[in-house]
Amino acid sequence: MDMGSHPEADFPALYRAADRGAIVGQRRLLAATGVRLASLVLAAIFGSFSLDTGRLDAAAMVAACALASALVSEVYLLTMRPDRQWYEARAAAESAKTLAWRYLVGGEPFGHGPGDDAVDLLLSRRYSEIINGIKGFALVPLPEEGSQVTAMMREIRALPLEERKHRYLTGRINDQRAWYGRKARHHDHRSGQWSIALAVMEAVGLIAAVLNAVQAINLDLPGIVGAMAAAGIAWLQTRQHQQLATSYSIAAMELGDIVSRVEWPRTEGEWAHFVDESEEAISREHMLWWGSRS
Repeated sequence: MDMGSHPEADFPALYRAADRGAIVGQRRLLAATGVRLASLVLAAIFGSFSLDTGRLDAAAMVAACALASALVSEVYLLTMRPDRQWYEARAAAESAKTLAWRYLVGGEPFGHGPGDDAVDLLLSRRYSEIINGIKGFALVPLPEEGSQVTAMMREIRALPLEERKHRYLTGRINDQRAWYGRKARHHDHRSGQWSIALAVMEAVGLIAAVLNAVQAINLDLPGIVGAMAAAGIAWLQTRQHQQLATSYSIAAMELGDIVSRVEWPRTEGEWAHFVDESEEAISREHMLWWGSRS
């Protein structure tokens, strides 16, 4: 997720480093999982027939190489745990982001008023707690890493209440709501595509099994199709399209309700409480997602 209409460089170094760590972890997990599943399917295909080339069965050698590739990928996934890096880094990034927005617009626990040095210290302590809670990977700072409390953050925090309301509505709530909506549609579409593909594979496997039974073909096509279907199901479990579509849809609708109430707070205290409720709603979606992945 981005940081709304504000340049990412204007937000805390912790957020940017954790966000980058999450992206790297996700890419490594999906790449390794894809290689593993593709290798298993390849092994099933080449293990279903023979291709003699003198003293060597070329098909069996390809199947063996594919199984070796799957084994290496599995060892990588179990030892390096890119999934853990992805989940922990994303949780850290989202925690840093919600704290940044609470600080920016005067939400709880920071509020708005005199004593900004104490507020800055509180924010720094909260960030330290996030960093200390990261156990599964090393959080690598970006080369251009800046401050945890940037000049832009202080400038927005110093704005009058109405201007902070506008910044929060456009840069946080509306932006997050649009992001959830896009992602919900994307994952719902992907879920439908995969459901159709798996149904087609199962139908092909059934037809192949019948043809094998009547000896119309002499190839372990049902086994190949079964391996492909199993790989597709495993990939779906990794991507969790349907779960994410549902989660993001609920979050988008909840933020729609929050938008309708953004003008209600009239005092700094009311506003601080409103921001707290809004951020809790946004964080709740992520925590549900995090729990399902863990």
